[in-house]
Amino acid sequence: MLVGNPTAFGKAREWAKLWVAGTPQKPLLVHGPTGVGKTALAHAVAAEFSWDIFEFNASDLRDEESVSSLLANATQSSSLFGGLRLILVDDADSLSGRMDRGGMGAISKVLQAARQPVIVTATDYWGKQIQPIRAHCEPLELRRVQAGTIANLLKKLAASEKLALTPEQIEKIAQAAGGDVRAALNDLQGGNTAATRDSEKGIFEVVRTIFKSEKYAESRAAAFSSETERDMLKWWISSNLPLEYDRPFDLAEAYNSLSRADVFDGRITRTQYWGYLRYSTDHLSAGVSTSKTAPYHKYTQLAFPDYIRQMGSSKSGRQGRKAVLKKISQVCHCSLSQAATYLPQIEIVAKKTPEELSQFGFDEDDLEFLSSKSKAKAKKPSAKKAAKQ
Repeated sequence: MLVGNPTAFGKAREWAKLWVAGTPQKPLLVHGPTGVGKTALAHAVAAEFSWDIFEFNASDLRDEESVSSLLANATQSSSLFGGLRLILVDDADSLSGRMDRGGMGAISKVLQAARQPVIVTATDYWGKQIQPIRAHCEPLELRRVQAGTIANLLKKLAASEKLALTPEQIEKIAQAAGGDVRAALNDLQGGNTAATRDSEKGIFEVVRTIFKSEKYAESRAAAFSSETERDMLKWWISSNLPLEYDRPFDLAEAYNSLSRADVFDGRITRTQYWGYLRYSTDHLSAGVSTSKTAPYHKYTQLAFPDYIRQMGSSKSGRQGRKAVLKKISQVCHCSLSQAATYLPQIEIVAKKTPEELSQFGFDEDDLEFLSSKSKAKAKKPSAKKAAKQ
């Protein structure tokens, strides 16, 4: 079920088009949390380009012999009619320890010589078990899907299957899934309207480990094992640091490390070089842990980040503003940023003669947003009055 991650799906299509055009590409290493559509992406690409798909689970490729007899032949030969075929190696990072009897090394060699499109899926891109194949693949990250997107999907499925669920129950399932589409679909199918997940417990444990740990490797491992979105993890650490670190020097050093993590994340965004991720993770985890001059043995009640709460409470207002700006930009043939410059004048007209705004196609919600903005401005005292007061 392909929902969310439109940019990643677009990149996968471009990758496939290059193969069709006769330009071989590196295998795609599709990585991300469970339930976000990694395997579904491979099947969708195969269906869109009418490719046969050969699917292997990592557990089928435990040793060099099985890789040679199964995977190597599939990546070298074409389909029955001479066309391309897609090779899917699913859950590559599940092959580790005793299960891996030379299989990963053999897979690495096969990927280098592959003559057919190959997609490899994994949960942890930086996992040690897939290190042999990382250099031979093009990374493609799938992130957790937003609750609103999942809710829209569930509403359509509930309507088509005639399930007696209220919008509130569907919203609860979507929120509880924590970005896992598969979990949401399972809850919908099972009628589990009281669905709960332990993701909140996970973030508490990760942040507490980072704060309390005195070992570099321990705090670093906690950050890498976290399934919480990276920016969210940084907000949790940033918001709760003053509650845990009492000493000014410790707090300053910890925030300095966190800011360095943010710098490296910015470089990843600009350059798309994911090698910086290791430095970012070290700063936000071990850097914060080792900033304290001595351990804190107190118990700290961690709190949900205020910024995220404030963004949630202002979501409807921000959505209303965006909807209005889109309609202004369409009529005025300008960008959203330029449309924002027209907003003050339109707010005045909406307050006095809203019928003159008919060309914008504003609905009742839009006009309510504009009128509420005008009322808020009317209530706000001017600078001169405020000075007199």
